[in-house]
Amino acid sequence: MNELDMTPRYAPEVVTTIRGRFPVSSYCVYPPNGAPENSPIRRDMTTVELQTAGGSRWYGCERAYINSELRLVVVGTDTRDEVRMKWQVCKVKP
Repeated sequence: MNELDMTPRYAPEVVTTIRGRFPVSSYCVYPPNGAPENSPIRRDMTTVELQTAGGSRWYGCERAYINSELRLVVVGTDTRDEVRMKWQVCKVKP
């Protein structure tokens, strides 16, 4: 199993898709075994979908929640994921 970094990180406001860089228009979080069938994430993981005008980006994590700043926080990042390890660390305690 891959090592997970359990540091809470903010989901980004802009992501790159195959069509270019786009602002995130909405965030969807699915519990384990609750993601749509077209999700590329393992079924036993919490799934985060970042929706943009250029398509969706999908991420698997341990958990995700909205904090007191009304921002999506993702916990449980594979340490080999160079993109997610650069996401801003959450400064507010849950």
